[in-house]
Amino acid sequence: MRQLPQKILYALLLFAAVSCGNTGQKDTVTASTGNLPDSIIVGKKLFEATCVRCHGMDGSGLTGPSLKRPRLAHAPDLAGFIQTVELGIAGTGMPSNWAYSDSDCYHLYAYLGYLRNKGKETPTGDTAMGRVVFNTSGCLNCHMMNGQGVGIGPDLSEIGASRSPSNLRQSIVDPAAELPGSTDLDNGYGFSLYLPLKITTRDGKEITGLRINEDTYTIQLKDAANNYYSFNKDELKSVEKQYGTSLMPSFKKILSDQQIENLVAFLYKSGNE
Repeated sequence: MRQLPQKILYALLLFAAVSCGNTGQKDTVTASTGNLPDSIIVGKKLFEATCVRCHGMDGSGLTGPSLKRPRLAHAPDLAGFIQTVELGIAGTGMPSNWAYSDSDCYHLYAYLGYLRNKGKETPTGDTAMGRVVFNTSGCLNCHMMNGQGVGIGPDLSEIGASRSPSNLRQSIVDPAAELPGSTDLDNGYGFSLYLPLKITTRDGKEITGLRINEDTYTIQLKDAANNYYSFNKDELKSVEKQYGTSLMPSFKKILSDQQIENLVAFLYKSGNE
């Protein structure tokens, strides 16, 4: 990574804090892109060119985590952000971007600060009551949290670190609308995880469950009892991928609006403490 001179780095950090802070000054967050500082405009173009595929158009997260969080584990400050963008994060879907200069990274950093303030979401629910909803609504029958529960669905221990409140809310009321995406670089990066499957073997045996992994020749799934299966595709009679469905039920009519907001607040707190 190219190192910025110390004086310049301090100046950039100060400028980023002023540009990205919620100060109410007319040059920070405005409705018209034309009135934004040049650094944010440049950062927006860079973000839309390379980042939206994983982090979403507004930075709320897709296969990659939400960038609107108050704390980014690998990029707590500008220097960490530059290192993350240029070198990537080993073992994850975050690639290295050697073509980006320190100046490019600074523009991206400024734009992300703008996004966080412009679209900042603060859960309105009560986290303590949300914990009660979580513990009494059967969530641990399918999810793990802090070592407890059953791991059929995604682990929720730090779910708030990668998903925005609106994404969490959608997962509760309409879980089939958007399934989590795989971040496995070697096997199916970007495909929908937890996709319901119905597999029929050549001898007529039917197995239903959730897709765990898939490549050109094999497919793996687990059933509702958390039993795992792996098949060579040429051994199967059919594979029915049930897009638009989810094993998780909608809680829209099960929980009240306030209970949902409380649950969202509780889940969002996980990973943001």
